[in-house]
Amino acid sequence: MNPIRGYIRTIAQYLATPKGSHDVKDYGRAILLIAVTIGVVLAILMGWKWGF
Repeated sequence: MNPIRGYIRTIAQYLATPKGSHDVKDYGRAILLIAVTIGVVLAILMGWKWGF
């Protein structure tokens, strides 16, 4: 379990830096954009399939 704690601590330290917090915001924004795009495409495909 010690290596896992070490990885978690290292990630927490990285996220506490300005670059780390900026990266988290960028990755979060990218994930949100991808999820919204997938949702829109699925809605269009479902509407097309059912004739909406």
